[in-house]
Amino acid sequence: MRIGLAMIAATLQLAATWPALGQEGASVRLAISGPEEMVFDWATQACAKSHVPDAPARAFRDGNGQVHLIASHNDNRRFSGHDLNHLKPECAVIYQAKKSNDLGKYDDMGWISGIWTGDGKTVYALAHMELRGNRTPGLCNNKSYSSCLLNTVTALVSGDGGKSFAPETGQGAGPMVANLPYPFPNDRKARVGYANPTNIIKRDGWYYAMVFADGYRDQRRGNCVLRTRDLGDPSSWRAWDGKAFTVQFLDPFSQQASDARDHVCAPVSASKIGRMIGSLSEYQGTDEVIAVFGDRRTKEGRAASGIYVSTSKDLVNWSEPRLVFEAPLLWEDNCGPQGRVFYPSLLDPEAKTFSFEDTGDRAYIYYTRYRLTGCKVTWDRDLVRVPITISLGGTAKGHGGGRPQ
Repeated sequence: MRIGLAMIAATLQLAATWPALGQEGASVRLAISGPEEMVFDWATQACAKSHVPDAPARAFRDGNGQVHLIASHNDNRRFSGHDLNHLKPECAVIYQAKKSNDLGKYDDMGWISGIWTGDGKTVYALAHMELRGNRTPGLCNNKSYSSCLLNTVTALVSGDGGKSFAPETGQGAGPMVANLPYPFPNDRKARVGYANPTNIIKRDGWYYAMVFADGYRDQRRGNCVLRTRDLGDPSSWRAWDGKAFTVQFLDPFSQQASDARDHVCAPVSASKIGRMIGSLSEYQGTDEVIAVFGDRRTKEGRAASGIYVSTSKDLVNWSEPRLVFEAPLLWEDNCGPQGRVFYPSLLDPEAKTFSFEDTGDRAYIYYTRYRLTGCKVTWDRDLVRVPITISLGGTAKGHGGGRPQ
């Protein structure tokens, strides 16, 4: 049974009053300014059972001024319209990896996750690429999905304004952007690797994105920052090592590391942001970058699950998160009629960039709402959004602060 939007809105607005966590909250404040809105209703609009929002929403404009949004399963589809407020789902699949059990091809199951275009014609993307070792004979000892899952990040490109995407091979070395520097991991019970890249933002001639790393061997758990000057060369991405962007990821299917510690990234602000970041947005007129993500945090003995915001001037040092609104998250044992939520992203319909990487004072947080059946997650997942206002916490907008070199 579907819960009314008015009831959801009341829940969100009540939760928005929950106080900041920690001593130093995000300098940019996000506040809900209206009720939740339906963007995509799976029950009435899905082109196939698997046509669900299974990644954070990413938007871009093409060369003709049309707006497209991608928030899809591994059979990637898009929404299109004349602006972000008037989108319709399209049934055509714009990218689907081939489920190859030759994992070194990085062509198993991929979700479009990060988008960037400067002209609306050539569109670059980062994909969350799952290499499922349980399907490759003799590769994974445990045989189960989770214990045989290796998450990686690959590069894609579209030359037709986002109508179709294909692996970006750059200098011919392959589409891999990030992978662990070890042979296929068999000594674990759960997934490992690099997952869920954010959207891409451009700053000072560099393209930046963040990925989430599971803890494994030399790789510590948390969010890692990557950057490149050339989106057309997947091997050019470098990750933060704790002091500078020096980490070059290796392809373990074709290379061996003399010291694996040189090829893993250093998570940033891990004590503050312990969950994957949904999106990055530059706040117009400032040096602030806004990150939104789902988390459960405790203040003064009270725990609250929901969507949080943190800000940074350099993508390395992040503020103590603040709760934007309270809601049960995907992985939690909550069977309430409101369902569960995950995959948040911040998008401003009036963004000035082709890739909606900036935001003004009014925007929307998009997220997936999971409709439960018998307390179980099913294919019934809707893409929804809630309007928000953004302010700078009592100080005037202005530039300041340094960025890592």
